[in-house]
Amino acid sequence: MSKRHIARIAALLFLSVLVAACQKEVVRPDPPPLPPVPTMYHSDAPAAVNFLARAVAQQLSRTDRPLHSTVPVDEFFSVQSAEVSTSGRALQRDLAVALSQAMPPLKFVPLDVNSANSAQWVLLANYAVPSSTEALQPGKWIRLQVAMTESSSGKVLTRINTYLDASQFNAEPTQFFKDAPMYFADDRHRDRLGAMEGQKQPLYNALQIQSELANAIAAYEAGKFPDAEQGFLKLRGMAANHPGALTGLYQTYWKMARKAEAEQAFSDLVAAGIDAGSLSVKLLFKVGGTAFVDSADLSTQYRLWLKSVGQVVGTKNRCVDITGHASKSGSTEYNDRLSLQRAESIVALIGQTSRDARTRFKAAGRGFQETIVGTGANDATDAIDRRVEFKVRSCGG
Repeated sequence: MSKRHIARIAALLFLSVLVAACQKEVVRPDPPPLPPVPTMYHSDAPAAVNFLARAVAQQLSRTDRPLHSTVPVDEFFSVQSAEVSTSGRALQRDLAVALSQAMPPLKFVPLDVNSANSAQWVLLANYAVPSSTEALQPGKWIRLQVAMTESSSGKVLTRINTYLDASQFNAEPTQFFKDAPMYFADDRHRDRLGAMEGQKQPLYNALQIQSELANAIAAYEAGKFPDAEQGFLKLRGMAANHPGALTGLYQTYWKMARKAEAEQAFSDLVAAGIDAGSLSVKLLFKVGGTAFVDSADLSTQYRLWLKSVGQVVGTKNRCVDITGHASKSGSTEYNDRLSLQRAESIVALIGQTSRDARTRFKAAGRGFQETIVGTGANDATDAIDRRVEFKVRSCGG
């Protein structure tokens, strides 16, 4: 057999193998285009509210509706400080309307005593300044979170996050929280956050307490102080050491110029904090200094608060570490020094009304090492970073 003949046979064999391979090849059609993903980042509040309402409705489209059609919507509260801001209050109202339109025949209403009494579902809501580790689009954002929850079991039916342009979010606390002498980031606040994260516990009692607090706060902010007093007294009857009830009574008595009762209410608030192991007295300083901010009669109230702290700590025979904190702006050295100076100034003020303040109170500064928000915005969103903490300890410690 000639070389030419052999080459021809080899070529025919190669072509036959190639044809067989082509016959076995599976031709797959191009995949359909993916639907566009709705943005989670919104330039205005209406867009964020509509996104949340649509997302909740979609997630629960195959979930059996509750027998009772009224669903309360809680206020958007701050994850970091437990306060309710102006925008947090407005978002609550707007989201209730949007959900009612998106999920008929359910009727969504702001949480109050009437809606809490018969609620089978409740929509919990919070907001937070995102941490630096969150993957965000460029810009400054506020994270909004809602969770639809069964009130009887605490089961989270769906939880949705979205982001709103921080410039469109008014973080100024509502009047009650602006006037409050303390932050409310206590065990009840942590339980509230836990409920949104799916820590299954019945919510009925918590809803009753939260709705009574909301009613009393509404009366306070409407200037109906006798009604507010009755509301906070009722709440205290339900939960004796509830910080909202105690601070509400203090604020209401102060507004009504009943100074002796206000001082007693604040002493009760301090005593409850000492028994719990910490105080979160809200003392606001001028930027870059140790002087208190110039705001109405705050300086007068601050001195009353510090007098009460000194007296109650002495009565209970406890000692307190006072730690100053600063927002994350400026150098580390500057903020370490400033935070210590602020704590020392508080010890000095307590010392004016407490003989043994120097032995019971110890000052320290942590600069911005323990910020809660950590943005360094120096506005209402990170006000809690510019705080002074009171940590209770035994005097032998």
